[in-house]
Amino acid sequence: MTLHSSLEDAILSSVIALPIGISLYLYLRRSWPKIGLYDALQKSKLGRIQLYAWTVSYFLYLSYTIDYAIFYELDFHGMMAYALVALLSLLTGAMLLGRGQFLLIPLAIAQIALAFLYWTPSLTQTQPSIDFLDVLNSSLLLVCITLIPYADGEPKMAWVVPTSLVVGIGALLAGAFLVTSLSQIYGAISMIGLVMVEALALNRVFRSRGVNLLLPFTAFLISILVSLISPIPFYNLTIAPSVALLYLSLFLGFAYLLSGAGRIFSWISSALMLYGLYNSFVVGDITQRISILVVTLLVILLGLILGRPRQASTPRVL
Repeated sequence: MTLHSSLEDAILSSVIALPIGISLYLYLRRSWPKIGLYDALQKSKLGRIQLYAWTVSYFLYLSYTIDYAIFYELDFHGMMAYALVALLSLLTGAMLLGRGQFLLIPLAIAQIALAFLYWTPSLTQTQPSIDFLDVLNSSLLLVCITLIPYADGEPKMAWVVPTSLVVGIGALLAGAFLVTSLSQIYGAISMIGLVMVEALALNRVFRSRGVNLLLPFTAFLISILVSLISPIPFYNLTIAPSVALLYLSLFLGFAYLLSGAGRIFSWISSALMLYGLYNSFVVGDITQRISILVVTLLVILLGLILGRPRQASTPRVL
């Protein structure tokens, strides 16, 4: 809602997001995955690349989004800023360890309540975007529903996907007619909520792969400490590979998600993610492009090397 997109942009963004929601609904209604989208292509040679790309993308997202919410959106500085970063880091770390999920309930209630407070009708309509990338970016806010397969559920809960899509599209359309002076505060709260959910999704992936949870927990705290050395450069350097890897992981995930007639929806979604991957490289500066290339190549190499099946050793003939 805080985007205050034009009605034309909001409608186009909603249309773009529809294949994503339809694909996820058809997939989850059939069977609920154990490891998110990775379940759809774990037998493929590209499966590990998708898994590693998704994991690294969202892991990077945790620290730079906390920085962004505090230093950019809320524009806090000094002891107040660092105290909030410390508190949010501890809460996020708890989610990585699979604890404190109950905190999501009051956070969700707060976000729902804010959707009804301090909004006024827009007297000046925004102009339609002339850049398709802007429309794609706003529609991909709805890509957060791809976190749903990483929750612990079952096929009868697939209704959560269309419900989430309707709520998201409704907010996007409402934002074309409403404005608020508290948009930065609302945006920061939404980002914090997303960080918590992503930490829980990462927790499930790590547990499913038998990873000692203290390792990602420690790595996250180290990344936060490094980010505090210079939050703005850290944000600019890490957001580029994080977004690129997210597009890569979703491109691969949707390419393998469905079979039969439903494949058309997942392939449309996959094509959109490929376009987003291309643009994430094009719009970045030289430093961001280098970081995208280096991190992406490392993830692909790790996926190919670690993803190779082990060959059984030939028994000796005595």
